[in-house]
Amino acid sequence: MHDYLPLFPLDVVLFPEMLLPLHIFEERYKEMIGECLQGSSPFGVLYAHDDRVETIGCTAEISQEIKRYPDGRIDLVAVGRKRFQVSFFDSEKAYLRASIELLPDSAGAKEPSEKLAQQALELFGQAGKLMGLDDPEEFSRESSFRGLAFRLASSLHFRNEIRQRILEAQSEDQRLEELTKHLSELIPRLTERHKSAKQAGSNGRLH
Repeated sequence: MHDYLPLFPLDVVLFPEMLLPLHIFEERYKEMIGECLQGSSPFGVLYAHDDRVETIGCTAEISQEIKRYPDGRIDLVAVGRKRFQVSFFDSEKAYLRASIELLPDSAGAKEPSEKLAQQALELFGQAGKLMGLDDPEEFSRESSFRGLAFRLASSLHFRNEIRQRILEAQSEDQRLEELTKHLSELIPRLTERHKSAKQAGSNGRLH
């Protein structure tokens, strides 16, 4: 008999250690979350889009139940844990389930390249200032670069397609390379937008 992971297909890409607020209102997901709460068990989040569901996602654990409504709706916060790949789907229950395989990084516990990490941090700092992030320097004070790409990508409004590629990358170095590629493409657009906004704000003003 297979152990199946309950699945929550969403228009979001969940990363390990990323917080995910959820409002549960559909009957099938009330049932699913109720079982997860009762058994203190995880569920899986898969990116769903354009009538398809990706097969690489992230497990999630419920970290906080915020509110339970009289009609059974639930507000909660989940946190991403481990990447996984679907082996096959199961539709015997009202909600989707799957037999899965967890995806360890190909590089194992090896620390990522410091050069790649510093490059990603520098580009993130530039993008963060242009986007008005509160403290783009906070990540550079961390003692380890493991999981850095996920933490940085969680803070930026990348399209889900880009986030999915970062999630699917098989090592921290590959994720950092993917991240720096998209940051390098994003910064010129943010710079141009910033200049346009400043020009528009100066219209009609006397200096």
